[in-house]
Amino acid sequence: MNKPLLWRIVAIGCALGVAGLALFAGLHALIIKPVWAQLAGGLPFVIAIGISVTFAYHEFVQVVPKSVCATGGLRFGAMMWLSAWPATAFANLMRIQLAGSLPAWVDLFSFSFAFAGGAAVIGLVTRSRRAALATAVASAILLTAGGGPLPVLRGGGAAELWFGLFIVETLGGVILAQLYKRWILPFAARRHAV
Repeated sequence: MNKPLLWRIVAIGCALGVAGLALFAGLHALIIKPVWAQLAGGLPFVIAIGISVTFAYHEFVQVVPKSVCATGGLRFGAMMWLSAWPATAFANLMRIQLAGSLPAWVDLFSFSFAFAGGAAVIGLVTRSRRAALATAVASAILLTAGGGPLPVLRGGGAAELWFGLFIVETLGGVILAQLYKRWILPFAARRHAV
């Protein structure tokens, strides 16, 4: 990958991270409580998430080029949400089994399940090892930087927040596709024309 393309992916990732943070903060305010005062502390985490997800999307559209559109972004966002499902299910089952705070090994397994979930979801769609690996890394970063699996069964709005993340991630996918369409495709077309 050439440096100008890499910098464009990083720029899109940063923009996506900030947009995702705003969407999440709005969702959190609606479901649980406002967290506007804590948003700045989340910036490094959402930037890491945004860059890793943008790189995964880049690898995804190399194999499925017709996905550089709003519906393709929506689909990709839904697959990113789905990739966290195994980790979330596992952590919540362990919360029931262990009836208390979770030991560190549960975090390690949750991380592994997120990694495997990302690889499986995109790998099955694309049959591309590169796209599957990039999405596995993005899924693991998304789960880890996001604070781990939500305690969906605990109550207090966590289940609603988790389902709300589906909306956030699918909207994030649409934003990502539009940014990619405007910042990467014209650049790639110029590079191929030269």
